Amino acid sequence: MNNIIPNPIKLTDTEITNKVILFYLFKFSKTVETSKIIKQEFDNQNIKCLHWFNCQYNFIGEDDFWSNSALLEFESIDHLGKVFIKKIGNSDIQALQVFNLTPKLPPKIIVYLFKLLRPIGYLLDCLIKNEIDYSKLSNSGSKILPNKKQNNRFKNNNSKEKAYMINLLKAFEIAKYKDKNIIKSGREAYYEKYGTVAFRSVILTGGNFTFAGRFIGNPLIEYNAPNDTKGNWQALGIIEYSNPKKLYSLEKMPGYKKSLKHRDAGLERTFNIYSIK
Repeated sequence: MNNIIPNPIKLTDTEITNKVILFYLFKFSKTVETSKIIKQEFDNQNIKCLHWFNCQYNFIGEDDFWSNSALLEFESIDHLGKVFIKKIGNSDIQALQVFNLTPKLPPKIIVYLFKLLRPIGYLLDCLIKNEIDYSKLSNSGSKILPNKKQNNRFKNNNSKEKAYMINLLKAFEIAKYKDKNIIKSGREAYYEKYGTVAFRSVILTGGNFTFAGRFIGNPLIEYNAPNDTKGNWQALGIIEYSNPKKLYSLEKMPGYKKSLKHRDAGLERTFNIYSIK
């Protein structure tokens, strides 16, 4: 691919002096070698690589596809424009998507207060058994849940490495509750009613929010992207767990299982990649 840096003309809702945050999804033919080359190119152009992830496989979505993802920070639109003119390219890039986003992390004081309650979360994790029946998952069809094969693969993952779950998110315009008397927007149902509880539960289990942000406009580059990730998304959430199995501890946290009705009603589609660093 000739140039993986987007034309700054495509950016919207960004002041010229503001830093520019871009989210990248890569598919490399030679993952390790090309990753090193691309990261060095970013460094040479004074592009700050906030995070670099090695994608392992999809937890939610169709066939495994992306090999790497990254969050990059440019000093300004002017900086982005200069790098765009210089170009960064590589023939080993088989597919690419690039999104512009604005960070939307929770207040540090709230994170700190929830972290103080982690001993309670650890205790609940030890005392409470998992009750959600994952055997009822279908083999395909859901846009917000893993299929049975994906769940079994992840549940049997005994890695002790930190797991980074990369979530692309899009809510319904109007939430679809089973109780038709409940009228809420999809955003309120998912991001507020479910998201607040999920955030607290992640922290209590020992996890962290590596990044959260809102996508701005259309994808800036979309090259050979699969249908799973094509098009517009609303938000990006990257969640860190101490190991993959900790994902299943969420249901043991206060209020989490009750909040699932808001997730199911509010979330239209998601794409979730299990990654490591």
